Amino acid sequence: MTTINSSFHSFLSFVFPADVLQFFELTEVKQPDSETLEVVLTEVNTVPEIPPEHRGKRVISRGFHKPLRIQDFPVRDRFCVLKVYRRRWEIEGMGTLERTLSFLPTEGLKLTTTFAAFLKEADRTRAGGSRTHRETVRG
Repeated sequence: MTTINSSFHSFLSFVFPADVLQFFELTEVKQPDSETLEVVLTEVNTVPEIPPEHRGKRVISRGFHKPLRIQDFPVRDRFCVLKVYRRRWEIEGMGTLERTLSFLPTEGLKLTTTFAAFLKEADRTRAGGSRTHRETVRG
């Protein structure tokens, strides 16, 4: 991975969730058309946290899952699509292991969790709601 200077890394922390900067490499950025920006993220080859009952067993990376395509916040008036390659980890003789990531959408959604929350709040505000997302979360 190319070393990123600290100022640029600091800037990226405002653009991407912490999970992305910690566990993924930005491997490609492309513009498939004039309205879309595609950011390709590949999970680094670092073993996820192993459950206590499996510690001491060998963990092997078995390539990658099919990439996830997730819509995130627009960038410079372009749709932003994150193409995420997650590693397939196997605990020898015991099954698979996955890293828990906060930015991935729940099953069936195609938006990052933060972008979905933002859109939900924008819709509530447009409909005349008086509470902000932060007020709703804090109760």
